[in-house]
Amino acid sequence: MKTVRGMQDFVGENARKKQFVEDTCRQVFESYGFEPLQTPALEELETLTKKDTAGTAIKDEIYFFNDKGGREIGLRFDLTVPLARVVASNPALKKPFKRYQIAQVWRYDRPQAKRWREFTQADADIIGSPLVSADFECVLIAVDVLKKLGVKGKIKVNNRKLLEDFAVACGVKKDQAKECFRCMDKLDKIGTKEVEKELKEKKIKTEIVAKLSCSIKELQKIIPSSEGLKEINELFSLAKKTGVEEFLEFDLSLARGLEYYTGNVFEVKSDGPSIGGGGRYDNLISDMGGAKVPAVGISFGVERVMELVKEKNPNGTKVFIAPFSKDFFEPALLLCQKIRALGISTEIDLMNRNVSKSLEFASGKKIPFAIVFGENEEKEKAFNLKNMATGKQEKIRFNELEKLKKL
Repeated sequence: MKTVRGMQDFVGENARKKQFVEDTCRQVFESYGFEPLQTPALEELETLTKKDTAGTAIKDEIYFFNDKGGREIGLRFDLTVPLARVVASNPALKKPFKRYQIAQVWRYDRPQAKRWREFTQADADIIGSPLVSADFECVLIAVDVLKKLGVKGKIKVNNRKLLEDFAVACGVKKDQAKECFRCMDKLDKIGTKEVEKELKEKKIKTEIVAKLSCSIKELQKIIPSSEGLKEINELFSLAKKTGVEEFLEFDLSLARGLEYYTGNVFEVKSDGPSIGGGGRYDNLISDMGGAKVPAVGISFGVERVMELVKEKNPNGTKVFIAPFSKDFFEPALLLCQKIRALGISTEIDLMNRNVSKSLEFASGKKIPFAIVFGENEEKEKAFNLKNMATGKQEKIRFNELEKLKKL
């Protein structure tokens, strides 16, 4: 038996690592005052495709079907469209409405390396603020997530208004801008020559491609009155004042594939494909039938992030207790419960193995510490805590269990 094509199971260490990434994102989101939101995996197909908010190509990527009532239903392809529906349906929500959601989404595209049909997104969005300071909070969140996970990365930034003004300055017609950006968004995947080829086929001037290396300073001369240029400058000003400028990198070629973006856009890059992205989308909620409400957000691809996490035993068992024999299981269990009460994840042998087999099991699971519990430990009310990596042991008395927290 096997999984459905493009989908995967997470078992053991992989499951722990995935949970570690999700928990870290959740902790960062909540530290900024974001509240959780849950939405259904299924949406009305009309909602997912409303006014082509995500671009015409997304229709081909949606899993959809007719339910038993004959209604057209689809699996969500991201978490932003369901959020926009929620806000459009609840106009009384206090603004800014800061929500996060960590959940699975589905896209019916061709499975390939590091690209799955079912994957998990960790999203944080701010609804109601039109200010660049809200955009910058998304940048700060990305920086904190990278730091806490120990992942080296950069946040590439651009602005859709700036890009539109720049495209016009390069001879691209306004009504060709979206098509132009769709082609540009493929630069990393297919390269400059192929992008230029696509632009020519669509009768779009290719001069823009050669000028994508322009710096912000050079853009001041080309499009000095661009509102998008002012917004990107403000973003970098805030980054400089808060000491995170080193994490930001301006990239004029960054367009972001989804068409609902309207202002600053972000892409979180590390080794390999992007691990996150987002931006401002001020029209999406009104496109869903709600009032015109400004919005901005950041999203991480959990599976891509977890491949970069080097933590060996995230969220895993920290201590393993091996009773010397079944006669010492009960007192060992009492000790196990006391250690668990300190908030330290602890396992005890449940297979009645001998000590060597138990320690072999703990080593195989990469559990960092082990305790052998026998007659001496019961009499002395003390045990040796063994570091499984170094073999070093430290004696700890039952009334000194708080020491385990430091170790």
